[in-house]
Amino acid sequence: MALCPDIEVTEVYTDNGISGRTFERTGFQKMLEDIELGKINCVIVKDLSRLGRNAIDTGYYIEKYFPLHQVRFIAVNDQYDSEDSSNSAAHMIVPLKNMVNEAYAADISRKVRSQQRQAMQEGQFVGSRPPYGYLKDPNNCHKLVVNPDTAPVVKQIFQWTAEGISVSEITKRLAEKGVPTPGKYAESIGLLSHPRLVGSGRWDARIVERIISNQVYTGCMVQGKTKVLGHTQVNVTQNEWVTVCNTHEPLISRELFEKAQSARKHNAEKYTRPAKESYSPNILRGRVFCGHCGKNLHRRRNGSFYFFHCISNPTGAGRTRWGRRCGRN
Repeated sequence: MALCPDIEVTEVYTDNGISGRTFERTGFQKMLEDIELGKINCVIVKDLSRLGRNAIDTGYYIEKYFPLHQVRFIAVNDQYDSEDSSNSAAHMIVPLKNMVNEAYAADISRKVRSQQRQAMQEGQFVGSRPPYGYLKDPNNCHKLVVNPDTAPVVKQIFQWTAEGISVSEITKRLAEKGVPTPGKYAESIGLLSHPRLVGSGRWDARIVERIISNQVYTGCMVQGKTKVLGHTQVNVTQNEWVTVCNTHEPLISRELFEKAQSARKHNAEKYTRPAKESYSPNILRGRVFCGHCGKNLHRRRNGSFYFFHCISNPTGAGRTRWGRRCGRN
């Protein structure tokens, strides 16, 4: 900072790989914390787009937040300095440049989504991490290859499921064998590092069911199951999924996959609790009374029988000895 001897660089904040359309960026939030703590009183960026690509929020920080905290803001390429009141032209053009930056970001986002959709339709893998049982091809990151370490686990899970073994029993067997969960394995090879993504390290029904229901193991690429609406990722209907078959080597046959789905459905139905029988109309409402206090008797159900009792008499006196089977009048 030879040209500005009054400015001392105390920290550099970066947010590589994160869209400027959001301000929930690690580096940006750290900068705000340091401002609140009084560690810095000047923010310098290359240009306005480096601060953010959301016109409303960027304008808020420049016009409200920084002045409120007595922070000087400088955008070098845009020739903007909040303390230079003589350069009124730069101050007037800031809102317009912020809108242009936001429009540019939105256009880039649309192009990326369109290109990604096209790649899906061509059967290319566009995910950040390969499914459990596969690796990305070292020569082509959009192609999956079999992972010799985890593919046998996937095959065993499908075989057990097809044999009618429950998901809870499968999780128990995997734990007993000491098989690392998908999250723990991904951590061990450097694909994951965040504790929330790695998980607890224990096999559970959710992990196993996700594997069993994934058609990727039959050699079909199924992608586009979610989309972003208002910065929020939401699920889409199945008819919007992009499915392309024969894109990579399958780990199991289509027959085994279908057999596993059938067995899984059968197990689910077996353990589904039967629906409760609905209450029949109370034809004696207002017609039976407590012999002790004279008030209406309250109807309750016990198993397959109804009985009437007095809710005003906690001692039980006045409870009728008469009952009837559910569903009968």
